[in-house]
Order: sequence, then structure tokens, then C-alpha cells
Amino acid sequence: MQTSLPPSTAESSFHLNGKYARLDLGHLEPVPGVKSLAVYLSPETAKAMLARNVRNRKLSDQVVEKYVEEILNDEWRLTPAAVGFDAEGTLVDGQHCLSAIVKAGVTVPMVLTTGLPVASQEKVDRQRRRSLFDALYLSGQVRNRKWVEIATCLARRTVSSNSGSTPPDSVVKQALETHKVAITAITDFMGEKSVKGISQASFLAAAVLYHEINAEKCLEFMAAIRTGAGLALDHPALRLRKLLMGESVLHSMPRGGANQAYIFRRSVYAMQAHLDGRMIGGLREADDFDQSTAPIRQRRKPVVRSVPARSMELV
Repeated sequence: MQTSLPPSTAESSFHLNGKYARLDLGHLEPVPGVKSLAVYLSPETAKAMLARNVRNRKLSDQVVEKYVEEILNDEWRLTPAAVGFDAEGTLVDGQHCLSAIVKAGVTVPMVLTTGLPVASQEKVDRQRRRSLFDALYLSGQVRNRKWVEIATCLARRTVSSNSGSTPPDSVVKQALETHKVAITAITDFMGEKSVKGISQASFLAAAVLYHEINAEKCLEFMAAIRTGAGLALDHPALRLRKLLMGESVLHSMPRGGANQAYIFRRSVYAMQAHLDGRMIGGLREADDFDQSTAPIRQRRKPVVRSVPARSMELV
């Protein structure tokens, strides 16, 4: 049977696939013993496959939970990444996906590959992996990396993460969708050039929330904080600017991921004071603005598929 890639139906040569003729694959020599099949993989079958996970790296609970979130939020997609078994029937790739399917209890589409060389495990996940920014940028959903960084900071508020751990992609995408208008306005106003201190995503995330409450007052605050010119010592923008620029760093200031929550809360406090027309003697913590912001959408109920069994023998 001849195998080929179909041509695009697009007429314009500016569409990538539209300028290519049909690609015939029938003349290519198949690799003996290796087979791939796209199937709907059930939790029961995934659990049975995990029994063949006899030599692999330590399972990451964090990675498994991210896959679970994708499955339960209907963010799972069929990709070329496969669950793979070698010629001896041992699982060489896919333990995190399989574990997530079992934990989520949901059937999902998956590519299965069997009969791989035993040595193939040496090359699994050794190359550069695509980040969420890569995926969203390539699909045209974001213009720059700062958008994703800001959305990630906002997403941490919905999962109560102050440690700097990355929220699930579905939650970040939801935050991006919810706050995209304000994210665009803030990043356009601040410009693409990175400026030490005031280009921090955690500060800009607070500004996004401020913009959604009062756009005019927010941009007034952002203009003041960029230079600090002519501001009184107790002006909220000057107080925050000194912190962001490293001019008033406290000994108790956390490092690493926890620093983002530290900056975010003090930015909110300063912006709230500006909104209220108050001067401040110092910076404190504020979890959120007094006025409510966009509601957090709940995790969607997954669609459970019922599909007939497919046979694909493992040695």
C-alpha cells in the first residue's frame, strides 16, 4: 500500500503547505520490527503498561500532575511524542503520561510505538524541549515572552503557589485569555526594551490587575515609576521604584521563586495606595486589590470516551 502526505487545499503559495506537491513515502524502506499506532489509551491499559517500567529515571510527581491538569482541563493533544517500548517489551518512554492517565482516570489519544532498539532509551528527552512560550508564540497567541511570564505570575494566584513552581499550562493559558487586553496595554506602554527592576513580570502582573480596575490611574502610576522624577518621598510609586531598582532591599527579602510573590504583593500595596490617593511610609504586603478582579474559572469536567479495544501485542 502506498503511503503519502496529502497536499494542502490552499491555493496561495504563501501558505506553507500550499506550495508543496504530494509527498510519496511508499519507496521508503520501513524499519523492521518497529510499529506505531494512534489509539485511545484507557487508564486500565496504561496501568498494565506501567508494569513494564522496569528501568527508567525517577518519576516526577510534578510532571505527572501537569499532565493530569491537561487531561482534566481538556488540554490534552495528540502529538508525535509516543509511549515507546523496546524489542524486549520494556517501557523506554512515556512513564509520566501513563501515570497521569491512570491518576486522571480518563481515556486519551496517544501514539504507541513498539519494537524500538534497546539502546533507544539513551536518546529519549535529551534534546531541547519546547516551552509554553515556544508553543504559544509559534501558534500566534502571544507576541513576546513577557506575556507568558506575566500570565504565569497571574496563574500562580489561582493555584496558591508562592514558591515559584510553574502552574499547569492550562491555568497559564486561562490567565492569558482572561487578562490579555490588560497584558497587551501594559507591555505596549512599557515598551519591548527590558529595564532593570521595572521589567519584572511580578510587578507587571500587579499592574495588569490595576489596569483592569482603573486604566487611567494605572498608566499614570506606571509613568511615574519609570523615572521617579518629581515624586515626594512617601509617594507609592517612588517607594515601589526604590524596591524594584534594588535601592531599598531588605535583609528578609526572599530569593528565587518566592521573590515573585514578595514583589507582587508589595506592588499591589503601592498601587492600591495610589488608587486611594494615599501617601505611604513604607511597603507592606497585599494579596489583592480591594476591588474584585476577573473570576477564576473552575476545572472543567473531562469527557470520558468509550472506545473499542485495539490489539497491539507486546513481547
